[in-house]
This record gives sequence, structure tokens and C-alpha cells, in this order.
Amino acid sequence: MSCPYCYSAKSRPLSFGERQMAISVFGDALKLDDIRLKTAWWVIQGYAVSPNGHVYFHPKDFCEDFSSQHLMKRAWLIHELVHVWQVQQGIRVFWRAILSRRYRYRWIQGKAFLRYGIEQQARMVEDFYIRRECGKNCDKWYECVPFLSREIKSTQCFKN
Repeated sequence: MSCPYCYSAKSRPLSFGERQMAISVFGDALKLDDIRLKTAWWVIQGYAVSPNGHVYFHPKDFCEDFSSQHLMKRAWLIHELVHVWQVQQGIRVFWRAILSRRYRYRWIQGKAFLRYGIEQQARMVEDFYIRRECGKNCDKWYECVPFLSREIKSTQCFKN
């Protein structure tokens, strides 16, 4: 029987496809060269964490190129990249995540993006990505999320 904690840790930069995906959402708001995707035995399977500008996955959830995966797996990476963006903005993601795990959000006209919780921000951008990839209206997101641009189009061509 093999040990569930015995594996070789992986760490890699974003792939070309993942970079294109990130640019299609964040424009130039993310420092892509600073980001690494890593495995960590302490991450619960089905979850990922991004406490320090890198994204950590359980080894079974890690893949070599998220951009070639199904829509929900791509959206998961986008969600985590929002946390990386937050860290790059100086937001203390780790402590805020411990204090507030709210993912659900309600649109409030005029409410600034940064006034939502960190998980709400990540869910908003994840929802935007899914809607945009499915060809749905994203006007509310463009009005609220500061780094989204209508000029930046999907790189996935509505791939499932």
C-alpha cells in the first residue's frame, strides 16, 4: 500500500495557454511571471489555496495545463488567480480567508469591487469567466470589476 503523503512535489510557471487565459480576464493586472502552480500534500483534494502569490493544489487536482481542461476546471484556476491578484495588490488573503468564507454575493449598484469579500471577488470573476465563455451577457461584471475589459475577448472560443 502506498503512502498518501508520499509524492514528488511539483511546481511550474503558467503554461502558454494559461497565460493567455489569464490575460483574457486580467489584462495586464497580474504579474504572470511571478506566479507558480504547485502541489502540496496539505491541500485538501478538491480545493486550492493561494496565500502567497502562488496557487497550491492537492496532487490529484494538479494538471500540466489547465487551459486544455473543461470549463469548470479552467474557471477554478481563474478563481485562484483572483486570489493571486489580491496578494499582488497587498491584500492579506490568508487572514481574510480565515475570517470570512462567504462565496455568495449580491449585486449592489455602485458597490466597489474591493468592498466585497475576497471569496466573493474570486467568485464574481469566476462567474464572469464562465458566462463569457458561454456567450452570456457580462455587463454587470464589466461595470464592477476594475481589471475586466470589453476589448479582451475569450481565448477559448466557447470550448467545453
